[in-house]
Amino acid sequence: MKTSGDTRTDLRLPGPGPHLAGGWRARGLRMLRDPAEYFMRQYRTYGEVSTWQPARPRHVFAFGAEPQRAVFTEPDVFVADAFREVKIPEGSSFHLLTNGLLRLNGDRHRRHRRLMQPTFTPRRVLSHRRAVQEVVERELGSLRVGDTLPIDQRLARIVLLIAMRSVFDIEAPDEVDRLQGLIGRLLAVAASPMTLMFPFDLPGTTMRTALRTCEEIETVLRGLIAERRPTAHDRTDMLSTMIAARDDDGAALSDDELVSEAYTAFCHDSSTATLTWALFLLDQHPQVLADLRDELSVLGGAAPDEAALDRLPLLDAVLKETMRLLPPAPMLLRYTAGETELGGVALPEKTMVFLSPYVTHRDPERFPRPLRFDPSRWEGPSPSAYEYLPFGAGAHNCVGRHFAMLEMKVVLAVLLQRFRPTLVPGTAVDRVMRVSLVPGNGLPVVLAPAGARIPPPEVSGNIRQSVDLSRL
Repeated sequence: MKTSGDTRTDLRLPGPGPHLAGGWRARGLRMLRDPAEYFMRQYRTYGEVSTWQPARPRHVFAFGAEPQRAVFTEPDVFVADAFREVKIPEGSSFHLLTNGLLRLNGDRHRRHRRLMQPTFTPRRVLSHRRAVQEVVERELGSLRVGDTLPIDQRLARIVLLIAMRSVFDIEAPDEVDRLQGLIGRLLAVAASPMTLMFPFDLPGTTMRTALRTCEEIETVLRGLIAERRPTAHDRTDMLSTMIAARDDDGAALSDDELVSEAYTAFCHDSSTATLTWALFLLDQHPQVLADLRDELSVLGGAAPDEAALDRLPLLDAVLKETMRLLPPAPMLLRYTAGETELGGVALPEKTMVFLSPYVTHRDPERFPRPLRFDPSRWEGPSPSAYEYLPFGAGAHNCVGRHFAMLEMKVVLAVLLQRFRPTLVPGTAVDRVMRVSLVPGNGLPVVLAPAGARIPPPEVSGNIRQSVDLSRL
């Protein structure tokens, strides 16, 4: 929203005022310990639009559909720069891997988006369904009733294997294991408070770990690009379609740009997070699980084919409701590219704007009883793009959202026809934000028979702030 003559320079945003001990960095560290709860507290105390500095806002919170609409509909005014605060060294592999669609702005973003879009159309995405199915069935085939395992780790492996197959069209378990380790290491340190507050390439620092890990990932990606380039026009995997894509002037993505966008396409930690939370929520809501199994019975134990995907409304609703309660990205960031305004209040250039799907998805006017896991709410009218935004909104919404929904539906449909995962008793479930919102201690489960009727185990942890788990 650009500055206009109606902007009131005498208006002030509400907020806590000066914080003498440590300034905004101290507040930032407190926020990073638990962004979801911090944002809810900020919203309950100060409303939809607030700040840490009422006198001259430099950090602004914009919660709710209307403030978010104002931000997302002005992508050249409120720009994306997901890792600005990390101070990533220019020219490093870390900088290159994070320099894709989620970070670009203006003409560069529009060009990349146009070149990437054909790879992720709904029709193109459906062409990968069989590959997704084969990976899921093979990986789940090694599991047995009675197994106890960290289901989040198994899901991460499945999602990574799907990415290897769909993005690169390769099946190499050793390479998958290596990449899973590298990406897990990177996710653990990339957005940690230590990396944010001490962004120096020194021995023993998390920044050193991130930089060296990214160098290894870049080496793998460059090797795959070089291997694929000679035959790209004859193949249908995502990397090949990105290599073959041309803009209106006939120009293609450079090798550096391909590394950035291949990493963007390859990282599906949000799918792993959503699948993990879906299994937790279904375990806690056995009637919803029973209803979903009834719906899935038409598949006869098989994965859903292209036609069946459109005839499983409860499966779709379970995933949507999971992402409403526990969105993969509970926090989104934008920066003002110049002087502008929000809510009638002037904002200076480089103001950091925090947005939160986690808070917006808890609006009781749009989502009655917002802490209840209630997939039936999706039988009614759909919320607007600014009321429900698990994949972001505006120009930077997730280009891979159709693929994410496809893989999550196939994984969940096959898994629940074979097993009834139930949480290991005594497990504390604490949501933490790494890159996505995940269970901080993982999700250990026992695989019971698919039709088993098991009362939901008692759960401790801060997840009870996010979801109403009271028995009705």
